[in-house]
Amino acid sequence: MPSARRPSPSRAAVLGAMLTLSGIPAAARAQTPPPADTSPAAVAAQARFDRGRALFLQDRFAEALPEFRASLELFRSPNTRLYAGLCLQRLGRLAEAHAELSRTLSEADELVATDPRYESARDLARRGVAELDPRVAQLSVRVVDPPPGVTVRVGDAALDAADLGVARPYDPAEVTVRAEAPGFLPAQQMVRLTAGGRASIELALRPAPPATSAAVTFPVGTAPTTRGGGVRVAGFVIGGLGIASLVTFGVLGSMASSDFDELSRVCPRPACTAERVRQINDGEQLTTMANVTLGVGAAALVAGVVMIAVGGRRTVSERATQAYVDPTLGTVGVRGAF
Repeated sequence: MPSARRPSPSRAAVLGAMLTLSGIPAAARAQTPPPADTSPAAVAAQARFDRGRALFLQDRFAEALPEFRASLELFRSPNTRLYAGLCLQRLGRLAEAHAELSRTLSEADELVATDPRYESARDLARRGVAELDPRVAQLSVRVVDPPPGVTVRVGDAALDAADLGVARPYDPAEVTVRAEAPGFLPAQQMVRLTAGGRASIELALRPAPPATSAAVTFPVGTAPTTRGGGVRVAGFVIGGLGIASLVTFGVLGSMASSDFDELSRVCPRPACTAERVRQINDGEQLTTMANVTLGVGAAALVAGVVMIAVGGRRTVSERATQAYVDPTLGTVGVRGAF
């Protein structure tokens, strides 16, 4: 069976308290939950409310505020919210106080038709909002076509999605408003908020450009390394010298062989003069040197080709090699890619 309502405060007490925000009306001092509610949450909320009220009446607003906040978490009441807003006002946190008193006004106005106990809380909240209006700034932030996951911050404070496009109170200052969303470039704008002023801004997010860099992946468990480079360059040099030697051999060897063959034909060595014999000997030496150049050039060319083939810079895996022992051949070594 429902319990009887608690008697309403006297009209004189309410009228006296409404004359100034420094005093709290008796109606607002009433217990925060309806008297009929005896649930554990309501009882705990009442206890926190009573502690907060006692601290408030001692002007210990910083200590009273957490008590009212805790009571509101357990049981929503315009009376309790009014106290929280007044604590914030006394602490100089004017923008927060404006927001709390505005919410008190809205909630009490909804309940007053069925519960006149909240009339004084509604009226005091309205007076508090009117007093704070010229001391705080109002800012409305709108995101054009907001993408999924968009977040908005006004200075260091995050803005709830429900507050987008709604004028909210802020302390006068110069603040940066920033909006972000996955896959979009952030957008921001700086705005100067003045006491009693109103500002409205719009932010538009642009899609982020596609990534142009490609990741290089390697097999799991391998450690890629690079080798060579200098050896390959040396191979090109040596190979080039080998080719030059072969060309020189081809030219000089052909000339020497031709002269030597001609001298040998027209001048048999026993019947030749000393000058002819010297020329024949020089031709033989030139032929020998050409043959040596041929051997050196061929060796240089082969060495250069090998160095180019195996000495180039390349990426290899450290796990591409392994040691082995061959008992049939009596050898040990390492096989794999180098």
